[in-house]
Amino acid sequence: MKEYDVIIIGSGAGANLIEDALAHNKSLAFVDKGPMGGTCLNVG
Repeated sequence: MKEYDVIIIGSGAGANLIEDALAHNKSLAFVDKGPMGGTCLNVG
């Protein structure tokens, strides 16, 4: 089973952590089933 340092579920506010994780050489998994940006950006 593959392991990650950071797992982000949803592309809303949690997506802000992607840049930090990559800047610190962390392995990252990003999971989202809806449109990129989350509910607030696309619906709100």
